Amino acid sequence: MYRCSNNSIDRCDGKSFDTFNSNHKSEDETPTEKVVMESDQQDGKSDFRKTKMYRQLRPLLVCMRLFGLYFTRAKTLDGKLQTEKVVWWCAFVSVFMIVNVIRSMTTFYIGESYEHPFFQKAMFLIWSSECTLKVVVLFIFCYRQDGLPEYFTLWSKMCHGIGLDKFCKLLLIKAIVATWIFIIFNSVVFTLVLIYVPILDDIYLEVSWRHANLYRTKYQFKMLLGGLAIFNSSSSLFPIALYTILCFALGLQFQKLTKELSSAISNEGHLEGNLEDFRLRHEDLCSLVTTLNRVYMPIIAAAYAANIPMFCIVMYTLIYSIDIHISIVLINLFWLTFLLMHLLIISSVAAWLSSQAHSALEHIYRLRAHGQSIKDLQLQITIFLSRLTGTQIGLSACHLFVVDRPTILTIAGMMVTYFVLLLQFKLPVGSGVCCCNGTVPENNSVLLINAG
Repeated sequence: MYRCSNNSIDRCDGKSFDTFNSNHKSEDETPTEKVVMESDQQDGKSDFRKTKMYRQLRPLLVCMRLFGLYFTRAKTLDGKLQTEKVVWWCAFVSVFMIVNVIRSMTTFYIGESYEHPFFQKAMFLIWSSECTLKVVVLFIFCYRQDGLPEYFTLWSKMCHGIGLDKFCKLLLIKAIVATWIFIIFNSVVFTLVLIYVPILDDIYLEVSWRHANLYRTKYQFKMLLGGLAIFNSSSSLFPIALYTILCFALGLQFQKLTKELSSAISNEGHLEGNLEDFRLRHEDLCSLVTTLNRVYMPIIAAAYAANIPMFCIVMYTLIYSIDIHISIVLINLFWLTFLLMHLLIISSVAAWLSSQAHSALEHIYRLRAHGQSIKDLQLQITIFLSRLTGTQIGLSACHLFVVDRPTILTIAGMMVTYFVLLLQFKLPVGSGVCCCNGTVPENNSVLLINAG
């Protein structure tokens, strides 16, 4: 500790006081926190793998690596890009998924009747195409530096190296557990149902291979469907789990900014602080939204383009095949629940992020321009309002539309309309073809119908 007597106070330089302050500050910080902070501030700019958020997301990223959905490609100390060897496994999974889509196309043939096998093959083709696109998109943006690597780097830089809060950590655990439950149920249980319910062979085996139900041995086709279900299930939900965590973490930062802005504005509309600082912080968060949208906008578009037709197919088969077997009804109900939850998670998370990004708008309207720098304040308010009202901040579907709350209402209304139409056009159970014998008199005034 540095002391200065009254007689020698002039000889005390500023370095002594700076050293005292730094020593006093280091007493409040643990060595672990200091190492983490230095790692995030120094190494986070060059190697995103050392950022705090990336380290906290490792459990989810490890699960994604197991199914070929994620790998890292980061810069080393000499400035060269180093790619993990797991990239070859990811490339193999991508090629395998593409071949699976081509195989699904070969199950259709000219002159095929529009019965239950046709709709099951169509649904499996649509779902496989969606999952394949997710795998390929993640492979591309893991390889490119302007994808997920840029997001982790910008997060560490703009959010000062902070990681996930308690809510996001809990959400991370729940997302991993829920995804594994879905993978096990959709692959193992579905395979067991195919093995022990032979009545489903004529419907579901056609999905794996053309005329597969005519083969003497059918177990290879059932195991093929089970293996494909594992890869499709993992590629369907693990990217959405990562999407949910990143969106919630970013939305909470918008929420934190809005709360600080609200507390800085008094009841009279006076701002305690600099509005430009709030605006620049908001702009930094918007750049994170742009980076995240660059990665996930094709995935969001594929989800809408695939899940809505699949919903229509499942609803049709559920209503028109309810009297075939109870297992078909249960499978269709399972798929209906999955599709609705999948669309709900993607839409609600993106809509919540968009609302949080615009939440500062109502507080900006409360500001009152006053003081000597009234022109500067008015300019800052105008720029801030232009950002909040002139553009839509959020995640989009390939720049076609930004997912917000009206988007959810539009999709929900369309699904309800289709469901009502199916119920209206469904023929009553047991109704047959009505044979009619019509007689038209010469005056053409009355048409007499006699049911035969």
